[in-house]
Amino acid sequence: MSAVGLDNILSNQSAAASAASAASASTAGVSSLTDMFLNLLCAQLQYQDPLDPVENTEFASQLAQFSSLSELTDMNTSITNMTTVQNSMNSMQAISFIGKQVNGTGNTIDYSGSGGSTIDYNVGSNAADVVIKITNSSGATVRTVDLTNVQAGDNTYTWDGTSDNGTTLGADTYTFTISATDSNGNAVSTTTNTSGTVTGVRYDSGNIYLEVGDKEVSLSDVTEISN
Repeated sequence: MSAVGLDNILSNQSAAASAASAASASTAGVSSLTDMFLNLLCAQLQYQDPLDPVENTEFASQLAQFSSLSELTDMNTSITNMTTVQNSMNSMQAISFIGKQVNGTGNTIDYSGSGGSTIDYNVGSNAADVVIKITNSSGATVRTVDLTNVQAGDNTYTWDGTSDNGTTLGADTYTFTISATDSNGNAVSTTTNTSGTVTGVRYDSGNIYLEVGDKEVSLSDVTEISN
């Protein structure tokens, strides 16, 4: 005898449709997948076709599917808990960095509105032209600096906090980008670097940032830590 699925029964019997609706409402607040399965099983048994009842193998198959779903749900909960614990450990680790010297990749300037800010960068080979672009938190470019004949390796540029027209800019979180070309106009590889003493830690949308002077470095971008 062929097995009759609950969906087929519901599609052919109006009474079963009403029962399914009631079962759905009653199980909406049930947290246990096992309870949900039992509710559906009872409805299936009650409204099955007596001339063509559901076979035992069909029930066994449905139970196996619910068991697998339950295991996957438990696994997802465990992974979520592990992620929460890992984030807490990362936060505690980040706090321990305060007062230590760090080196890392980064291109953020937390400008206070006065004084200057040091921009550290590296060029892969001698560059005939290096362009530094500084943008504000709104994404607008406020300063473009063009440097010539820059030697390969680590380099530093001190930004005085002014815009292209010489206006002193206000306090904001700025970012900078570096691009370089050689004497033939070919692109030269560049990286932006940050180094200094960690003075604070900031959390934003699950990300951890170390405050290094007037710059910020993502915890994942730290390459070296020293006392």
